[in-house]
Amino acid sequence: MAQSLLTRRSAILGFAGATLAGTALAPPLGARAAFNLELEPPLRNHTRTSGIRYGCAGAAPNVQSDRILLEKFAIEANIFVPESSLKWNATEPLPGKFDFSEGDSIATFAARNAMLMHGHTLVWYTAIPDWVANLTTGQEAQAALERHISTEVARYRRKIWAWDVVNEPIEPDDRLIDDHRNSVWLRCLGPAYIDLSFRLARAADPQVPLCLSEYGIEYVGTKPQRRRASLLALLRKLREQNTPVDCLALQSHLEAHQSFDHAELTGFLREVVKLGYRLLITELDVNDCKILGSIEQRDRVTARHLAEYLDIVFSVAKPLSIATWGLSDRSTWLKQYWKRADGSPLRPLPLDADLNRKPLWAVLARYLTGQERQPT
Repeated sequence: MAQSLLTRRSAILGFAGATLAGTALAPPLGARAAFNLELEPPLRNHTRTSGIRYGCAGAAPNVQSDRILLEKFAIEANIFVPESSLKWNATEPLPGKFDFSEGDSIATFAARNAMLMHGHTLVWYTAIPDWVANLTTGQEAQAALERHISTEVARYRRKIWAWDVVNEPIEPDDRLIDDHRNSVWLRCLGPAYIDLSFRLARAADPQVPLCLSEYGIEYVGTKPQRRRASLLALLRKLREQNTPVDCLALQSHLEAHQSFDHAELTGFLREVVKLGYRLLITELDVNDCKILGSIEQRDRVTARHLAEYLDIVFSVAKPLSIATWGLSDRSTWLKQYWKRADGSPLRPLPLDADLNRKPLWAVLARYLTGQERQPT
């Protein structure tokens, strides 16, 4: 079961035995004027009593030009999530020709700074080299998966605390059976590629927790509702097949102008936990593209939105970790695709572009203690 597996892994990595000093409760959002956010302990300190780790995604140290931002990673986080460095197009650009220079630099940096390393991601429909995208037979695809997964997972055995094995397997818009995403893996191997991928990862590292990662399940609407239903059906099937999936990674790319589907999201998460899966929040950000008002008003809206979401998750189960997709607004993937009508920069992350803490940071600090909501 996932619980016993994670317990074994925790012992290896010291997951529960923190070496981090101190913890403090973040004050209520409305009390910001009464204290100085910058004097509060870093987010990684707030995890001491709960065991919920805080991570952030970023570029590998050996290619990161923003050294001050990298230093902030080590101060605030105890998980380093590779943004792109472990994806297939980075690690195996040609068949059998591996390049782990970026991943290795993250592993070294993490070890030096008492951080864990999250493995992201082994099997995805994109971020793959042309030779993978052009595979045409099941034999070719299986051989590629076997070589890639076994090589990469074995290389980082006992250096990575959890792997995103299969990323984003559901896409209702593709209109395929069971809402599977149209990918080279589905075309060559059918839905069995998911089970195969997890079994290969388990064989390469028998102890690391293995995650299935998905997005777009949080809000009211036909598409999120369908994605939740199809994802739950997939998770049930994988459990029936004894596929070694331990965790559901909730990407949690939030949009502050949307409305959460409280009842259905809560029910979905309860069913997932009932099946024996643990929860992780792995790619959190709060898009404020459509939020009007001053910076202070926008920050209050995004902070409330995040607190509302975490209330839902924590009411079902405490996640093993909360990771943001980036740490500072100066570096966010969202600005490639979203532009505000007033031309001002987006503010989706815990630190602003000048690396100052924001209300989002205070919300994370509060929930990382693990005391904000108890499962019901």
